[in-house]
Amino acid sequence: MKKQKEIKSKNVFFIKSIEILSFSINSKEKPLPEQLTFKFNVRLEFKTNDDLNYLYLITHIDIENVDLSIMVGQLSVSCIFQIENISKKIKIKDNHSIDIPTELLEELIEVSVSTTRGVMFSTFKGTFLHNAVLPIMDVKQFVPLNK
Repeated sequence: MKKQKEIKSKNVFFIKSIEILSFSINSKEKPLPEQLTFKFNVRLEFKTNDDLNYLYLITHIDIENVDLSIMVGQLSVSCIFQIENISKKIKIKDNHSIDIPTELLEELIEVSVSTTRGVMFSTFKGTFLHNAVLPIMDVKQFVPLNK
């Protein structure tokens, strides 16, 4: 029997909840091309609740048809994480931005974007957006350079 490699992280967090905040499918009156090419605009939003040790990582996805340059869909998903000792790991700055250690930030983004990909697939299943599968992304593109 093959041994499984155990991956350990010093960051302890759990997914407390996953919520679809909004989604839309925009179909135009004129028919869409048979083979659609999609472009995805991904934005991340962070909120915290220190009393409950929660971090809300909201992933917003805008789906554009490249050929027609029109927005064909949108999805916003909130992954709610419970993070042990959140106030020791995550700091709120004076300008209301959140300072998160890079390793923890990358792990949270990876889980949130992957979860949103699955939610997106199940939400758009059976529609013309069924094949609009969010590609695998390097989460480092979402981490600020000055970290």
